[in-house]
Amino acid sequence: MKRVFIGIILLISFWSANLVNAQDRYMNESVFHFGEHATYNVFFNWGFIWIHAGNVEFQVKNMKVGNKDCYYLFVSGYTRKAFDKMYTIRDTFSSCVDTKYLLPVAYRETKHEDSYFCDKIYKYQRFTDSTKVFMDFTRYTKKWLDTLVVNHQSYDLITTCYKFRNLDMSTVQKNMVVNFNMIFDSEVYNLGLKYCGKEQIKLKNGKKYNALKFVPKLITGDLFKNEDDMVIYVTDDNNHVPLLIDAKIKVGSIKAMLQDVAGTKFPVSSLLK
Repeated sequence: MKRVFIGIILLISFWSANLVNAQDRYMNESVFHFGEHATYNVFFNWGFIWIHAGNVEFQVKNMKVGNKDCYYLFVSGYTRKAFDKMYTIRDTFSSCVDTKYLLPVAYRETKHEDSYFCDKIYKYQRFTDSTKVFMDFTRYTKKWLDTLVVNHQSYDLITTCYKFRNLDMSTVQKNMVVNFNMIFDSEVYNLGLKYCGKEQIKLKNGKKYNALKFVPKLITGDLFKNEDDMVIYVTDDNNHVPLLIDAKIKVGSIKAMLQDVAGTKFPVSSLLK
């Protein structure tokens, strides 16, 4: 179960065909705003048994950094008390991004997973042709610093999630793969997400939605066995709220399913009555 919540939030890697530049396909106005709050139930499958293992919450708050108005994007993932006996997770992720360009200013990731602990802090400094990322790492009691120079369109995990919600889907065709760069630890990954068309889906809470389907190519390793073991559905409306993440892992499978969302910028018109 280690790294499960990072996996369901978005651990994706490079897709090699039919790539387009995401930077040219973002809408000018953000599809989310201050006050949005979404809650997800995380289900873990082991054999024939489905277990409600934990929850993930996404929140958009207001923050001022210097003279900049920023979105404070806060994500928390935690196992339920009944599941803590098997494996305990208390993870938080936060990204501060400017409201005009959705470029990250600072990022923090803190993970408590059983006896494992790590803390990562990124601070961004932008120059004319590049961005410098100052990194402060703590793992258990060990501390170290690092610096990474990236292009302006390189983002941390949480900024990436929200940035992709801002895609202008009128410019993205079926089977097209949109590429982008994501910073993970001290590396930059060239990433991609394939758009697979529209479907209707029903969640465990009984609600039905018109949805947009995406299939990422995963980073294989200690969590994912195959590169195509995840499917992501988002609302087919102006909000592009994630509805369902369905992923196969080496020890079973995981579903992260929307339980509730409030404070969306636009009406959730994808919800079927």
